Amino acid sequence: MKNIITITAILLLFLLGACSALTSSGNSDVLIKTEFGNISKEDLYKEVVNTEPGNELIQKLVYMQILKGKYEVSDEEVNQRLEEIKGQVGDKDEFEMFLQKQGFINENELKDYIEQSLYFSKATTEGVKVSDKQIKDYYEQHKDQYTEVKTSHILVDNEAIAQEVDKELKNGTDFAELAKKQSTDKVSAEQGGDLGYLSGRSKELDPTFLASAMKLQVGEVSEPVKTVFGYHIIKVTDRKETPLSEVKDQIKRVLMEKDAKPIQEVLNNLNKEIEIKEDVFKDVFKDVEPK
Repeated sequence: MKNIITITAILLLFLLGACSALTSSGNSDVLIKTEFGNISKEDLYKEVVNTEPGNELIQKLVYMQILKGKYEVSDEEVNQRLEEIKGQVGDKDEFEMFLQKQGFINENELKDYIEQSLYFSKATTEGVKVSDKQIKDYYEQHKDQYTEVKTSHILVDNEAIAQEVDKELKNGTDFAELAKKQSTDKVSAEQGGDLGYLSGRSKELDPTFLASAMKLQVGEVSEPVKTVFGYHIIKVTDRKETPLSEVKDQIKRVLMEKDAKPIQEVLNNLNKEIEIKEDVFKDVFKDVEPK
């Protein structure tokens, strides 16, 4: 859907104007004049109906017209989803980078995309039921996704050194001081091994390291953990768990999407509600083949 949204602002008014012009007086109004020739509404109209991007635009206009008549998406829903995305992405600078990477010009364009996505989501999940028990069970089974742990580590090259470090810690040596002396991760070593808060949703950390860190309670120190970087001794100094009440809607959406109807099924059902008045549009709303 993203590509359709991108061209909407450019073509929408022209397309509607062109359709009106062709179906009324037959006058082909000039839109742009050049010394080498003019571009008329009829030229633009033909370009739109005879190109794939143009057909996608027509589909989008029609489908959204039907969906907005069948379902309701509130500003509150859009803003809630926007805030969820912002929370997952990070601070303001990271959000700006996210917008650029995803091809959105600004936050308003993202909100438009969210709104349209929510309409299609409501169409594909219509009739799907999710119980409070299912939501609670999912939350418990995926608790790490809603947890952050403040973590420190001591990284060494081999198991023998890791065992020595482990022994010293058990004998009462201060973790931060030992990290400064022994850890090969010099950046965190300067901070006593501190890595800050790590999220269970992180895709960038070594999964073995992350899994080990998420299992630890506050003040607990792990046995040596082997990763591709070496051997880690991990300590957790704080835990933050997001309560179920704050993520209930997110989890419900995830569970509903699991039982959602295929998008091509929804679009083909919408096609049955469309009456084609002009032959030029007859191929625009063909049945969508499963991919």
